[in-house]
Amino acid sequence: MKTALVGDKDIPEFDKDIMANLLITIVEEKLVRQEQMLIAVVNAKQEIYRVIGAADRKQFINAVEELEDLELSNELDETDRAKNGYDAIFGLSA
Repeated sequence: MKTALVGDKDIPEFDKDIMANLLITIVEEKLVRQEQMLIAVVNAKQEIYRVIGAADRKQFINAVEELEDLELSNELDETDRAKNGYDAIFGLSA
């Protein structure tokens, strides 16, 4: 899996847990966006600050499970389609 920060957004405290728990490589954002499946992570302002790319469904499912273990919620959990090019969008529950 690959990841990159998006723009100059606020980085939440839980980001260090994401980086510690997921086996991901930090690359340029354009390289992440070339992956088969994309996960967005939002901060408290609901801005996408990190994008994670998975090369296949297995990597995607592993990433989703790890993010759920960190008590982040997927706003696309109840739908079967992508939103704005993302297959999952994770953040803290309201």
